Amino acid sequence: MIYTNTDRDIRKRNGMGKWMKDYSLSEKGKDWDYCIGLSYRSKMLKTQTAKKCWINLYNELHKLDNSVNGFVVDETDEMGIGIHHHLIVGSELDFNTFSKTVSKSWDKRGINWVERYVRNNKWDIVDYMCKHIGKTEKNVFDIFNHNSL
Repeated sequence: MIYTNTDRDIRKRNGMGKWMKDYSLSEKGKDWDYCIGLSYRSKMLKTQTAKKCWINLYNELHKLDNSVNGFVVDETDEMGIGIHHHLIVGSELDFNTFSKTVSKSWDKRGINWVERYVRNNKWDIVDYMCKHIGKTEKNVFDIFNHNSL
């Protein structure tokens, strides 16, 4: 996909964002619980290597909560080289357990942040996550569950 900002492409990304935003409500009957940001110390990671890293995080969370699920969107830095991730996640874990598990799994790789998800009808973290999908072959989304393994 070639990244453009035509009205059609903007509508596609907005549609993707709406679908991702509403997925948990329609499938699980509850809204998302957490949003996460993950970055790396190294800028030269390949997409597949980065995927293995967030799959390891998923596995750590899944050991504590087999219902954990969500979406991952990879974004590149301004140079189009360094990958970082934005996630929207549903989990039964309390905030402290969830955020400590993320930190324990990710601190050696780079920087992470975890916040409670709050739906906002004007602007939402999921809108932000979807704004660059398709910009490069590295700007992709994936499913954060056992199907992504």
